[in-house]
Amino acid sequence: MNYFVYLNTKKLNKNDEQAMLEYTKRLGAYCKTSYHLQPASKLNDLLTKIKNSEHSCLVSVVPGKDTPSSEVLASNINQIGLQGISTIYIFIGYENVTTTQELDLPSIHSLSLSSMDLSIGLTGVVLFEQIYRGYRILNNQPYHK
Repeated sequence: MNYFVYLNTKKLNKNDEQAMLEYTKRLGAYCKTSYHLQPASKLNDLLTKIKNSEHSCLVSVVPGKDTPSSEVLASNINQIGLQGISTIYIFIGYENVTTTQELDLPSIHSLSLSSMDLSIGLTGVVLFEQIYRGYRILNNQPYHK
C-alpha cells in the first residue's frame, strides 16, 4: 500500500517533521509513505493527477466527533487493501477536497482524527501514528515497545 499525504502548508514545525520522518521509517516494514507540503492553490492540479490514477482512493482529514478507534481504522485499512486499492491520497488542511465529486475522482472518504482543531503538522503526526498503530494491530504485534 502506498500513502501520499498532502499538507496544506509551506513549512512544518521541526518536531512535527521529525516525528513524521520517524513514523515513515517505522511504516517502511508495512507500506510506503510520503508527505508533501503543497499550498491549496495547487489542489486542482493534484486532483487532476489523482483522477487519472488507477486503484486509488482519496481521503480528506477533517476535525469531527466521529473519530474511529484504532481497531476500526485497522479494519478500514485492511478492507481498502482487499478492494484492490493500492494507493491512498490523504489531504490535510484542504477545505474543498470533499466537494470535488463532480471531477469524477476515485472514492472520496472523510476521516476524523480528533474533535479538536489541531495544527496541520500535528494532524499529520497523529495520522502517521494511527496508520502505524493500524498496521501493528493487523499484524498482531504490540504497539508499545
